Amino acid sequence: MNRKRKINILPLLMILLLFLCSCKKNMHMETFEVRNEGVSLNEDIRKQISGNSSESEQNTQNNESKYKPLNYDEQKAIWFSYIDLAEFISGKSKSEFKASISAALENVSKAGFNTVYIHVRAFEDAFYKSELFPKTSYLGTHTYDPLRIIISKAHKLNLSVHAWINPFRCSNVETIESIDEKYTIKKWYNDIEKNGTYINSVDDDEHMWLNPAYEDVRQLVADGAVEIVNNYKVDGIHFDDYFYPTTDKSFDKSAFEASGEENLSEWRIENINKMVKLVYESIKQINQEVVFGISPQGNIENDYQLQFADVKTWCSKDGYVDYITPQVYYGYSSTCPYLETIKRWDKIKTNKNVNLVIGLAEYKVISEDEYINNKGIIAEQIKDAKELSNYSGVALYNYKNLFTAEDKFSERVEAEYASIIKELSD
Repeated sequence: MNRKRKINILPLLMILLLFLCSCKKNMHMETFEVRNEGVSLNEDIRKQISGNSSESEQNTQNNESKYKPLNYDEQKAIWFSYIDLAEFISGKSKSEFKASISAALENVSKAGFNTVYIHVRAFEDAFYKSELFPKTSYLGTHTYDPLRIIISKAHKLNLSVHAWINPFRCSNVETIESIDEKYTIKKWYNDIEKNGTYINSVDDDEHMWLNPAYEDVRQLVADGAVEIVNNYKVDGIHFDDYFYPTTDKSFDKSAFEASGEENLSEWRIENINKMVKLVYESIKQINQEVVFGISPQGNIENDYQLQFADVKTWCSKDGYVDYITPQVYYGYSSTCPYLETIKRWDKIKTNKNVNLVIGLAEYKVISEDEYINNKGIIAEQIKDAKELSNYSGVALYNYKNLFTAEDKFSERVEAEYASIIKELSD
């Protein structure tokens, strides 16, 4: 009788064991599907599903945000403006774009550069896949992703890629009116309370401009940087010198009056500082090693009086930028002399955590007498920059003028190119 009971129980045990294994298997599959669907989970649910290990939590992060950026102690950079990119993209298929941009990046690498500033948003139009900003019109009906192609090729050449953004400059009215209603800029344009406050027109300028006085505007700028860092393996985010578009009091009159502040210049400077600090902190929350840099005007007085850019604070305090690239686009005999100017920048750069990269006007070798008549002037400026106590590199503006000069300028540019690559290699 006891033997008979054992025989009956064994099949039941086998069935129970199979059932438990099946439940465990299904639970594992469900966890995998939840992660792949990108469902946002609160911390308690996340721990229930994946356990309380840091490794499990890291596996839920975006691959790009975990990317280890490629950056150099000495930047040897070159700007690729939207004008450069437009020539590679306009009317071109994906394969045609890949061929032309690959050749351009190979040119840069062979010349001795190690960093490229890629103009990914010049007029709040994206040269990448974005949910926040409309696709650049230069792509036409094409749907490929220029930035992803650039990053892939650049990294194979060990080139650091910094996504270059104009934070506040928008397209003209005609273009804005044509974009999809889902974009924030279009919503602000259509809103009778925000058109004229959040987004403004400026006399003698066809472009609309975002107003940094408003928290929502500053947040959109930060969100735009975060979107890029989240979705692309960029090594840096780069802003240039377009902050306030005018000194006219009417541009932000209502916001200034509502602020209760008394000094317009100081208030504007603080607005820009808030934006810069927010962008810096937002980027670092995603990836601490992605660098943030700004290329203000080389003339420090202009930065304060025209752009309301507090470059002395950025160069001296933590939490604003990782590097500063002043556009020292002046000759030695300029009214703002080159040597004197770079020494001033060297002096105000007192924070050891901020790198100083000198921006140079390579394009002037075909447009300004001092540059035209002095072969090797850019190489000489690079050499002088290296003598600064805080030197961390140079950046040249821009790709087109150095690598695709018109025939009538080719001899002059080739002479300059030879001296530049020699100096970069030293």
